[in-house]
Amino acid sequence: METHTCPLCSLARTQADAAGLDWSSQHERDRTVTWICPTCTRAQLWLIEAGLPFATATAPAAPIPYAA
Repeated sequence: METHTCPLCSLARTQADAAGLDWSSQHERDRTVTWICPTCTRAQLWLIEAGLPFATATAPAAPIPYAA
């Protein structure tokens, strides 16, 4: 298993965590997956519910301009 840490609090995701449903994943445009720990997931739930990005490996994603 690859080692992942929560980008908000740096908590490491363990093998036991990978088998459970506590951690949430955020899929980025570049096809990377960011794993968010249960505590930070609960703290940012309103952003998740709205479908807004809240954490990436570097920072929240910038809005992408609409091109017509």
